[in-house]
Amino acid sequence: MPVLTTPKAHFDEDVRRARDVFAHANTLPAGLLRDDLVRSSWMMGVGAVDAYFCDAYADLIARTLQAKQIENAITIPDRLLNLKVPVIAVIRPSATENWRWRMAARELIEDQTVLSLDRVRQLFNQFFRQTHKLFVDSSFDAWVLHRHSRQRLFGVTATAYRGLTGNALHNARRAALEHFEERFKMIFQRRHDCIHNCDRPRHAINSQYVTSPHYVPQVLDDLEFLVCRCQEAFVVEFPVYLTHLGFSAVTRNRVGC
Repeated sequence: MPVLTTPKAHFDEDVRRARDVFAHANTLPAGLLRDDLVRSSWMMGVGAVDAYFCDAYADLIARTLQAKQIENAITIPDRLLNLKVPVIAVIRPSATENWRWRMAARELIEDQTVLSLDRVRQLFNQFFRQTHKLFVDSSFDAWVLHRHSRQRLFGVTATAYRGLTGNALHNARRAALEHFEERFKMIFQRRHDCIHNCDRPRHAINSQYVTSPHYVPQVLDDLEFLVCRCQEAFVVEFPVYLTHLGFSAVTRNRVGC
């Protein structure tokens, strides 16, 4: 199966479920039940992102370990060699070696959350070329200029950004990245507020967001934007990563690249 097919399929299904919950909420009269279903839609959307990044990390680790097993002479980075894989994940009966490594990799991250862009960087930038890493100046322009880019994500429209050069572009790029990070920090924090204190955020003004007929669908759109752009980047960079490690085209093909 091609790399990251299953994590993305599960994410798409989970986001559809979140949208269905929101659609159902809008059939109800105004009140706490409606608002709580809207909150549930938000939480499910963020949960879908968390699950995607956990599954994607396990997928990439498993394929790397499988490639190493196929071509044992290839040297892989110490960061992978030093992973503490649970013994049971390795010795339990498994239909395929790929499944064995996938379950082992899943055990590594099962009890963690990936709900910050810094955490996404920590987990995934190891698979990226230096000039193509996630959420850095050198690779961010394509996201701001993407056809699904929105001003609420970056603080600037793609049209305005496209017309910038020199220092103006440099400054706008930094500002867009900061705006992007703050946007997702707010989205993830609101999910924590919902789960940990029944959505009583520190600043009461935030409570208006959940009842807006348009705000939560925009949040779900933004979560999809994040995952889709990351998915595109992972699918491009992972085969390059394996190639740079020295794995042959035959091995890369066997592990789904």
